[in-house]
Amino acid sequence: MMLRYVGIFALVVAVGTIAMSFYQPPMRLMPAPFVFVDQQSSAFSDNPEKAADPEISLFFATNRLPVGPRDNRLYAVVPGRDMQAGVATVRIGEEGTTWDKIYAWSTGMSDDRRPFLHLQRMNEQATIESEGDLSGEAKAWFAEINEALRNSADKDIIVYVHGANTTVERAAGQAAQLHHFTGRNSVVVLFVWPTAENFLRYSRDMVTAFGAAPHLAKLVELLSQNTDAAKVDVFTYSAGATVGSDAMAMVGRDAARPGAAAPRLGEVYHAAPDADFRSFVDDMRDYADKAERVTVAVNMSDSALRLSQVINRASRAGRPDMSELDPEATNWLLGASKTYGTELLRVRPENIPGLSNRSHTFWYDDPWVSSDVLITLLHHLPAGERGLAAGKAGTGAHYWTFTPDYPAQLAKVIERLRQQAPTPPATQ
Repeated sequence: MMLRYVGIFALVVAVGTIAMSFYQPPMRLMPAPFVFVDQQSSAFSDNPEKAADPEISLFFATNRLPVGPRDNRLYAVVPGRDMQAGVATVRIGEEGTTWDKIYAWSTGMSDDRRPFLHLQRMNEQATIESEGDLSGEAKAWFAEINEALRNSADKDIIVYVHGANTTVERAAGQAAQLHHFTGRNSVVVLFVWPTAENFLRYSRDMVTAFGAAPHLAKLVELLSQNTDAAKVDVFTYSAGATVGSDAMAMVGRDAARPGAAAPRLGEVYHAAPDADFRSFVDDMRDYADKAERVTVAVNMSDSALRLSQVINRASRAGRPDMSELDPEATNWLLGASKTYGTELLRVRPENIPGLSNRSHTFWYDDPWVSSDVLITLLHHLPAGERGLAAGKAGTGAHYWTFTPDYPAQLAKVIERLRQQAPTPPATQ
């Protein structure tokens, strides 16, 4: 009888696991970054016309296979030959949610449960073919991005690359958060790559990640060539780093060719990167000198990357094992912070109130880390000027980290930024 109960329990657990693997709820609005709490930042008030809207618009490009007519398009979990591009619209909360309520959620003034972010529509506007010149529609899409840049306080473009096991809706929700919490002051382009949308197919996602890298590289190069962006920033999360790392290496190698145009790479930020550590370092050697800065944010207790390491039989860039590198790669990596300004951000949950020790989602789940992300992308400050403290690991690697007094340090950073901000022209 006992064996029967054990068998039933095991079956229930297995069924529950399979069911959860297919359950992909929309993203919730992330906790207000600490920089927004108590009105430390005026990001929303700096852009009142664009901010006060429950709908968030952002650009997208995807190498998922398009299915159905363009006005009612679905994007499959398998790759296509070309990229499709357009504008995605994400709504904060349910129909009728007021801006006052959204503002309260976004500034930490509401204790209510945070709302879901709903993907309203994907307005496909152009096909970017893998070979050949840009079509008229594609040129019009880049022109629309340019128009958005002209109306944006931030003159960079932020390209967001999501992780594995992610639906289009969740990917759009993550990218929408980046746009929303810049006060709608930045131009964000979501790169949607094919994932199987359930964790039981994780290994397949890692294969399609490498296949998506040439598309992302092309997107970054085209944004540099066809827009007036000051810089093109690339932000990757989790397995998006496998796509992004490989793609940035391609961009770096292309830029190194005689007569090639500079890619205008700005911040390259890898949050909890689920990428093979050795390949990640090799890739960085190809593009670190082309980027304004490369930041790698890691949690050495990250449970998702611990599991990934077992599956892939190699450490992940977000939970690296320095012993896997050969001496030459080790020396290059240890010197990269001085030579190229690369930064290792060690997220230590023991120093951050409320952050799970095993967190993999820290970039959007934790108000301290999300604040640092925004300051990095918007103000391009090195870690030593963002309120972080320096440390040195036993391996000799230098890193930056949050200390328990980070809120006080952040307040000083915000005050310096306010003092450095240009004075608005006097009204007549």
